[in-house]
Amino acid sequence: MNEFRIIKIMNETTLEILKENKADYALNEKIQKYLQDEAIFFKISKQNAMKILEAVGVKKEELEKTYQKLIESQMYYELVKRGKIKPEDKNVVIKYKNYDYKDMFKK
Repeated sequence: MNEFRIIKIMNETTLEILKENKADYALNEKIQKYLQDEAIFFKISKQNAMKILEAVGVKKEELEKTYQKLIESQMYYELVKRGKIKPEDKNVVIKYKNYDYKDMFKK
């Protein structure tokens, strides 16, 4: 299971617990909407990403490692391939070099 799906599940669980305990769950509801976009962590600042990760229950000592997994190049290329990220999109804050796969194996 990829890191993004884990974060999504963590937020859903946190949201349920907050609702059951009649605690304020507005932030996690907002996060749930953000997480509908698989590319969200490529479109927001690191500071905002850390706030989301904390709100869903990622331990402080795991924040940086989790964040790095969410924005790794492999995930970026997968999202580009699936059309979830357009390399020319101005809303994408974190980008990696765009390769033309057809040219990669030419001699």
